[in-house]
Amino acid sequence: MYISNGLIQYKLFIPIIIIVIIFSLIVNDAEAIVSVPNERPIYEMPISESTQHYIWKLCEGNEFPYELILSIYEVEGFGNLKLGNIKSDIETLVYYRGYWAKQGYPDEFVFDLILIARLRGIEGCRAFMKHTESYDLNDYVQAVAEYKFYLEQSLDVASVIE
Repeated sequence: MYISNGLIQYKLFIPIIIIVIIFSLIVNDAEAIVSVPNERPIYEMPISESTQHYIWKLCEGNEFPYELILSIYEVEGFGNLKLGNIKSDIETLVYYRGYWAKQGYPDEFVFDLILIARLRGIEGCRAFMKHTESYDLNDYVQAVAEYKFYLEQSLDVASVIE
């Protein structure tokens, strides 16, 4: 009789172990899905989700702020936004960032200089800096910075809600 009770205990124990293993695999998979949010948010903008995803991929590849390029397009208007132009824009902005950083400007000034150089080119930006003491107060720079802040805040609020 003892042997049969032992077998009954093992017969019940094995399915419980199998259920625990399966459950732990399911939970681990779910945690992996939740803890790897490599996708950027899709903002309510007059461009498609696929275009926003394309922009995000280019920004990731160039280590360039996704929200910054979206803010630039928001301020300038989305007009005739083409994928080839987006790639070229990001490459140019990355070049400007590298150029101004190599000149020894701190990051907070490089941000402003990138935007001014986008409008005026590098030489135009240099001339503008010579004649303007507070180039960070430029309307274009302010508008892009404010919209970038808005996007970043909306991202923070969205992550708190989730």
